[in-house]
Amino acid sequence: MRDNFTQADVKELARQSGYKCSNPSCRRPTVGSDGGEGSTSIGVAAHICAAAAGGPRFHEEMTTEERSSIKNGIWLCQTCSRLVDADIPSHSIDTLHEWKKLSEIRAYLALRNLEVARPRNFNELEKKMPELIAEMRKDLSNNPFTREFIIMSKRHTYNGSGKTIFSYFFEDHEHLQGKMTICGNYGAIVEITFNNVERYEFTEGFAEYLEGSS
Repeated sequence: MRDNFTQADVKELARQSGYKCSNPSCRRPTVGSDGGEGSTSIGVAAHICAAAAGGPRFHEEMTTEERSSIKNGIWLCQTCSRLVDADIPSHSIDTLHEWKKLSEIRAYLALRNLEVARPRNFNELEKKMPELIAEMRKDLSNNPFTREFIIMSKRHTYNGSGKTIFSYFFEDHEHLQGKMTICGNYGAIVEITFNNVERYEFTEGFAEYLEGSS
């Protein structure tokens, strides 16, 4: 048995998010014209903690009422709904609640023609991936003027332009691509991929955090 949301709660989740995906790196509109005279929706009222045993982030101590409560729901586009369930380690309960809250704040401010800037809470980011952040901090300590890095497998080689570029490997850090997404959501890095090489750059705010908290 699944503890599903009511139709009223599904509609309320969509309204609270402003009919946009709650993933801060997506924010895709989920309702619009179908190209004709009607409308279509690609939005999903997703459970933060799974609606049934065996599902993503299932919490056995929750009651039926808690699982089916709007508090346990988040509005996502279909693509992000599949992503958060396929890559569970990168999309924890706390992360999804954070997305939900931020989305609601953005929708609230958008109605008032205002905008919200996401706070750079890099301490929270480090708690999610301490080993990776520690390696980044060590690299930056040894090369304080370097900002670029790539992610790759140790089976491959990379011939750069001769300048110093940090490298982080899939074999050393589980779910590394997912971690890059989270780092981007926190404003720690910017993707600058080209020539099929997954390349990123530290933001100055994150570089200052690494240098100041060593």
